[in-house]
Amino acid sequence: MKASWLKYSVVLACALMLSSASTARSELVGLWRFDQDVSPQPDSSGMGGAATPMNDAKWVNDPERGGVYEFDGLEDYLEVEDSDPLSVEGALTIVAWAKFNQFDTWNGIVSKTGLPELTNHNRPAPYDLYTMQNGEGWLQAYFGNGAAEISAVRSDLPPDVEVWQHIAVTLTEDLEVTHYLNGEFNGVGFATQPLIDLDTNLLIGSRADSVTNMDGWLDDVAIFNEALTEDQILQVMSGDFSPWLGDVGAPGDYNSDGALGLADYELIAASLRTGNPEAKYDANGDGSVNDADRAYWVTDLKKTWVGDANFDGEFNSGDFVHVFSRGEYEDGVAQNSGWDDGDWNNDLEFDSSDFVAAFQGGGYEQGVRGAISAVPEPASLALFATGLALLWRRRR
Repeated sequence: MKASWLKYSVVLACALMLSSASTARSELVGLWRFDQDVSPQPDSSGMGGAATPMNDAKWVNDPERGGVYEFDGLEDYLEVEDSDPLSVEGALTIVAWAKFNQFDTWNGIVSKTGLPELTNHNRPAPYDLYTMQNGEGWLQAYFGNGAAEISAVRSDLPPDVEVWQHIAVTLTEDLEVTHYLNGEFNGVGFATQPLIDLDTNLLIGSRADSVTNMDGWLDDVAIFNEALTEDQILQVMSGDFSPWLGDVGAPGDYNSDGALGLADYELIAASLRTGNPEAKYDANGDGSVNDADRAYWVTDLKKTWVGDANFDGEFNSGDFVHVFSRGEYEDGVAQNSGWDDGDWNNDLEFDSSDFVAAFQGGGYEQGVRGAISAVPEPASLALFATGLALLWRRRR
């Protein structure tokens, strides 16, 4: 009996180890969301692959997608130092939002290319993804070993120019390659040999040949070491990478720096102002993204009050001193204010409407959120704030 139980236990343990190993292998190995104007750009996957802008690659605030990276087609790109997670030699998925200016030349999206000292260095090692030139624009996924062996699979349809589209390509362990455009099937084929990585750096927006350069914009570039399903591609297309992020970042920690702060608030606020906010900003999980999510982030995730300009957990006279010292109250400069400047209703202005938003929250002089005390009358608070604003103006 003991022998049977021991045998069963060993088999079960082996099965669990194999299952855990399989789960560990399937992961998001790189994610560059470009939500912030910082350099280098952080890797939100938690793998540490920060992307450094090279030449004239620059962050811009796109009216549709918020923060994105812009490339002029003249050898500007982002470079990520090689790492074990990015050295994928098996199943693979590459996804990105892209907006192309033209297809007269090649447009590089993501590449790991052979070493310059090799005779045939202008080869994928192990993967490249870019569009074809001469006005064609088909997406071409290349796989190889950095030398002579190479295989390519072309998409059925090219993307359009001057419009944001989601592109994806998957590679299975059986070397089946599938293209997707805006979440829909866009062609299939097979790679002809296994991938071999040569530990070269990853380039976003180019490849190591001086001519395959992105002319347009990229956003939410991601690499997985598994072949995503069509449903999973639709999920990441919506901006939801949560199944692969695990414990990276608490809810509302949109920049994955380990804390909820002003930068996170400004990310959700900026996305809402585009009129087409990303699904990842559904802070309250109700399936839609609107101003209720901004309010939820402040009150339920950050656990503070509207009006807490310095995010110290309380709304009190210190916050008025803080915002009026910034000098942006009805300053006549259009849309120049953020949360810590006194814009608490997300219209980029600091004016009397922000007092209304703050006092409606009922947090003035209540201490940290959740404390119980008498709530001052909103009318008297409004009069106090208006008087303070007038007094501050006179002092200036």
